[in-house]
Amino acid sequence: MAAEKIQIGDACMIAHGAYISDADWHGIYDRAKPVGKTKPVIFKDNVWIGDSAIICKGVTIGNNSIIGAGAVVTKDVPDNSVYAGNPAKLVKKLDEKEFNTRKDFFKDPKKLAYDFDMLDRYSLKENTFLNWIKSLINPDKSH
Repeated sequence: MAAEKIQIGDACMIAHGAYISDADWHGIYDRAKPVGKTKPVIFKDNVWIGDSAIICKGVTIGNNSIIGAGAVVTKDVPDNSVYAGNPAKLVKKLDEKEFNTRKDFFKDPKKLAYDFDMLDRYSLKENTFLNWIKSLINPDKSH
């Protein structure tokens, strides 16, 4: 929810139910005030936000950092860090040389499509026309 600015870098992942906001959405004393005070939220590159995490206004999350599921982030997170909990605290520092990012994963779309096709062919090799006919005649009741 952005009143003014939420900036998301390259190759970031944001899981289901994450809440990111750059505003209070009302004043403390005047709750009819439409937005309240805002501060930008910034995700640098290759950030991963876990399920149902809450990222509060004014927070910057550094390159390659991970926010655990359900974490409540109220302060900046440095590069190459894993933060979790409520309030979120440092759990682990990451080695910045070890990353294989989503950007890397998608850099060769033709190879990626080929790899997925080969995976499908391997996974579905028993799904032939003849086996489909056999399943109609003699269905497997064990499933």
